[in-house]
Amino acid sequence: MTPFSRYSCVTLLGLLLLLGSVCHAQKVVKLGFLLPYPEGDSAVPQRLADEWISAVRVAMEVLAPDYESAFTVEPFVKNSRCNSTAAAAAAQELVDGGVMGVVGPACSEAVAGANTVFKKAGMPYVSFAATANAFADDVAFPTFFRTVYADQHQARAMLSVIKYFNFKHVNLFHSAELYGRALSGDLKRALGDAATQIEIAYPGTDNPADYEPYFDGVKNGEGIINVFVTLPNVAENLWKAAYNLNYTKFPWWYLGSDGAVAFDLVTDGDELNHLTHALQGEIGVAPYKGNYHPRTSPFVRFMDFWKEKSHETYPGLLSLDVSPRYTEARAYVTNLVDAIWAFYEAFNHIITVNKDDVTTPAIVDCFKDKPSGCLRFDGASGTMSFNNVTGERDSEAQTPEYGFYNLIDQTWKEKSKWVLNKKEGINPNLEYMLRPGPLPAGWRDNLTHQREAPQAIIPKMSEIGAATYNDIQAAKNVESASSSSSSSGGGGSSGANTGAIVALVLVLLIVVCFLAYGAFFLYKRYKRHPEHQQFVRML
Repeated sequence: MTPFSRYSCVTLLGLLLLLGSVCHAQKVVKLGFLLPYPEGDSAVPQRLADEWISAVRVAMEVLAPDYESAFTVEPFVKNSRCNSTAAAAAAQELVDGGVMGVVGPACSEAVAGANTVFKKAGMPYVSFAATANAFADDVAFPTFFRTVYADQHQARAMLSVIKYFNFKHVNLFHSAELYGRALSGDLKRALGDAATQIEIAYPGTDNPADYEPYFDGVKNGEGIINVFVTLPNVAENLWKAAYNLNYTKFPWWYLGSDGAVAFDLVTDGDELNHLTHALQGEIGVAPYKGNYHPRTSPFVRFMDFWKEKSHETYPGLLSLDVSPRYTEARAYVTNLVDAIWAFYEAFNHIITVNKDDVTTPAIVDCFKDKPSGCLRFDGASGTMSFNNVTGERDSEAQTPEYGFYNLIDQTWKEKSKWVLNKKEGINPNLEYMLRPGPLPAGWRDNLTHQREAPQAIIPKMSEIGAATYNDIQAAKNVESASSSSSSSGGGGSSGANTGAIVALVLVLLIVVCFLAYGAFFLYKRYKRHPEHQQFVRML
């Protein structure tokens, strides 16, 4: 064989191998999505639904290059709303379309409907927001998985708030659907006679006046808290009704579950609307977002990608950039990213490690860690793996955490955190939270532990100054509040005196360290050189 022909064969072989790799890369896997569009009777508000859809786009665009040598993903999106009937119909469309797995649904009520289809088809599906405890039943929900924790953990987190503030009675307002009934039931069983349940019709109307009768006869006064365990649109109408009844002032106080605090906070241009202003300082509970701290979090690359995009094409807080220092995604966005990521990891393992075709049974086995090591990765919301029996998120791999949020301006800002503690059961860290009183609702400053509260009247954010109200309050958590000292002469003088004392102490410490080092140096020379020792003795 001539050198030319030999090189030609090598080249041809290389081209064939390249073609094979290209063909391999062209392996297309269909992935379904059940998302609640903000229309019809969906309980998910417009902004949150838009942000979830943006999160799907961001996740797929960021992850695609990591796996493109093995496969590409073709998405199929259907509207599940928060309705069991709609979810079942949408689930059947996805099964008929040949998808290998499904991300969603978001709502517990929708999961109950979709499961009737997915169980029969053996279809693996991963919810990023359905939290009802009932889904841990592996017999009834054999192909269900989730990247969030069950509500048993949220119930304990909420109870820690109730216990911390020593409430005498709890009014439990809950929506008449699976999520609201289940979580409210957990709280009622734990609180016993100290709690009264008020069930809100679901789906209800969008007229706040229709919700005012639910407040008739409820206990009211110091030491009583109203807990909303509802879907977002129900909570919004309840709070509007409370505002119309003048029930957003002392001593009325509210604690919202993760569903309740997901409603859209509305502003009228630059001005906080009346409801948002009236609820300033109220407390909500939501799964810890785990977003950007530390900057080494795997979610950072998704965040950075998102923030470069236009808000018109990728709606959501990350692209809105209302406060560059503290902008963050809303609850369950990181869990949604991890649900998508889990499928990419499973597809990749089946194709590249098992050298097999992607099938629904293979994905279920991978999610249940068969073979061992098939699915475990550091995701956007922490270390991600599933319990190999129930399909629950593995709390051994990542400890459940919930954030406690104050409503500050247009967003819920985390002020404290609840962490599941194996030794003590729960580990609440609530020292910075304050219940509302005659003053506006507030919280404690992390450094001074003094009460900090929003201004009694906040007509417009623009009147606060160059920094937004969010940034002013957030800055108080990491440094002494300079605004109060600059507004009064006495405060400024006190700050100056404190600074002088600190500077003097630092100078003295430096001098002492220098003298100590000099003495140590002379001692070493004294020990090493006999002539020095003789000289000292002569002295």
